[in-house]
Amino acid sequence: MFEIFVIAIQFLSGSIMYSYIFAKINNVDLSKVRDGNPGSSNLWRAKGFKWGVLALGLDYFKGTFPLFLFIASGSLTNKYVISLAALAAVAGHAFSPMLKFKGGKAVATTFGAWSVLTKWEAPVILGGVFSFFSLLKRKTTPEEDAFRVLLGLAVLSIYVLYKALNQGTHLLVFHLGDFTILTLKHWKDWKKFFSRSK
Repeated sequence: MFEIFVIAIQFLSGSIMYSYIFAKINNVDLSKVRDGNPGSSNLWRAKGFKWGVLALGLDYFKGTFPLFLFIASGSLTNKYVISLAALAAVAGHAFSPMLKFKGGKAVATTFGAWSVLTKWEAPVILGGVFSFFSLLKRKTTPEEDAFRVLLGLAVLSIYVLYKALNQGTHLLVFHLGDFTILTLKHWKDWKKFFSRSK
């Protein structure tokens, strides 16, 4: 029951849509900003650096909180349950009950979840791919942003497979679930990107 509680509370943490709340406070309709995603990147575009960074930070930390407290206290040690709880936060953001299960794209929350699971390793890989892509393309479309996510997940798969062969498969469990969720949230943009590239 305790493990189910941790997974459930992590889902609830992930489902708090900070960008949506901050947008409401500022009388901004995020559905009318760029691609309509209720996430921190669109809040940043609508209200600037301060609100965007605040929402981005909270989206990241809800991928880690309160899960890291249970890990740090030693009350949760099962790596597979930890992976499922981390995944629950991503699912909570992507399918938030606050927005009738139509949440954000869950990229920042994914970074937070990977930080719990691998400390700096996976976030650095994802961030490195994102940064390299951004250097090549300073101004991007939603479709190009989605392709950047796909590229990052593909490169990260190499790391996850290496870890799975050497340290167990709990990271692979999270990665497959995360990849599935991010695919569902980015699929339309991926299709547009590849159809445009033909």
